[in-house]
Amino acid sequence: MPKVCVLKEAEKIKKPYTPFPLVNVDGSHVFLGLFEGDYLKHRHPYDEFFYVTSGSIEIELDKETVPLKAGEGFLVRKKTWHKTKAKRKAIVMIFEKQGLQSEFAER
Repeated sequence: MPKVCVLKEAEKIKKPYTPFPLVNVDGSHVFLGLFEGDYLKHRHPYDEFFYVTSGSIEIELDKETVPLKAGEGFLVRKKTWHKTKAKRKAIVMIFEKQGLQSEFAER
């Protein structure tokens, strides 16, 4: 597999909160995401890891909000309700099990 320039690949993303497939690693996806504004509260039947490559985001959980800046990551455990927010554009690498199953909270 050729070398991947993550930030160059991120330039291809035009729509916020649309997963951009980067690579598959032994049954898991590695996506890039353009985060901007608020995303819907949801959860997954598997763990999900967020790694901020540029900008900053917040991950809102039931009892806390976790701020992340470039170079920081956070593991959201399976079945944990969470919502992401970004005041300005941020690029986030997302690691999760293949299948992209999400359950959304009622709106």
